[in-house]
Amino acid sequence: MRRTTKFAVVAAILAAAVYVLPQGKRAAELHMAANDPAKLSELQLDRVFTPDYARTEIERALVADDVELAESFIVLADERGVAVPDELRARLKEAQTPARNRIRMARSFGRGFATGETGDGAGLLGAAVGDLIGWGDVRDLTRESWHAVSGQEVNKFLAVLSVAGLGVTAWTYSSVGAAAPMREGVTVVKAAARGGRLSKGFMKSAGHMLANGRVERVGVALADLGAMQGKAGTRAALSGLRETQSVGEISRIARLATARGRGTLAVLKTLGRDSFVLGAAAVVAFGWLLGAFVNLFLIVAAIQQGFIALVRKLWPPRSWQATQLDAVA
Repeated sequence: MRRTTKFAVVAAILAAAVYVLPQGKRAAELHMAANDPAKLSELQLDRVFTPDYARTEIERALVADDVELAESFIVLADERGVAVPDELRARLKEAQTPARNRIRMARSFGRGFATGETGDGAGLLGAAVGDLIGWGDVRDLTRESWHAVSGQEVNKFLAVLSVAGLGVTAWTYSSVGAAAPMREGVTVVKAAARGGRLSKGFMKSAGHMLANGRVERVGVALADLGAMQGKAGTRAALSGLRETQSVGEISRIARLATARGRGTLAVLKTLGRDSFVLGAAAVVAFGWLLGAFVNLFLIVAAIQQGFIALVRKLWPPRSWQATQLDAVA
C-alpha cells in the first residue's frame, strides 16, 4: 500500500511537470523580456495571434472601412508567418484605390484642420498644419476660454498644451525644423486629450513633471511620440498614448513602434498595455515560475529517493556490513 501511494505521488509530480514546466519556462522568458517591449510583445502574441484571430480582425476592420487597422493586421500577420486569405488582401487593395484614398484623406484632413479631431494620418496632418501656423492652438485656447466664460467644463490639460504648443511652434521656426518631432508630439497629445483618450495617470505624471521643472523630460517624451507617429502611424500613436500611465512609458511604446513599424497598431489592438509592460501578467508569471521550481525540486527529491531505494535493494545493509568485516579481517 505504501509503495502504491509513493508511486501515485511520483506519477502525479511527473504528470504535473508536463504542464507546469513549459509554463514556468514561458514565465521566465516574460520576466527576462520585461524591459524589452519588442520581445515582450512577441512572447504575448505567441498565445493569441492565431490564423483565426487575424482573419476575424481583418474582416471586422474592412467591414468598418478601417483601412489602417486592416493593413496593420496584415503586416503583422505577414511578419509572423500567419496566412491571410487572398480574398481579404484583395478587399484591402480595393479599399486603397487612389479615388477612395483621396476622398478619405480630404475629409479627414479638413476635419483635422478645422476642428483638431483626428483618427488617422490625414486628420493628424490637418491638425498639425493648423498647429504649425498657430491656428490650431489659438482655436483650442479660444474654445476652452469660451467654456470657462459660459460655465462649461474646461479641459485644463488641453489649454496648457495649447499654450505650450504656441511656444514649441515658435521654437520649430527658429530651429529651422529641429523641433518638428516635438511639435508633432504635442499635436498627438492634444488630439488624444481632445477625444478623452488620455489616462489620468499620464495627465497626473505630466502635470507633476511640469510643476517640478522637468520640462526637458516632457519634451523628450513628446519628441519620442512624434517619432513613433512617423514610424507606426497616427492611430498607433494615439492607441499607445491611451495605454500609457506615465510620461516615462512613452519611451516604451516608441521602442515598440521602432521594432513593429506599421504592425504596431495591430499589436496594441490585440494586447493593449501588455504589449509594452508586463503589468498584471507578472503576478501570474511569478506563480508559474514558483510552481516550476517546486515541481523541479519534487522531481529531484523523487529521483534521489528512488536512487537510494535502488541502492539499498541491490546492496542490503547486511551485505554491506559483511563486506566491511571482511575488509577489516
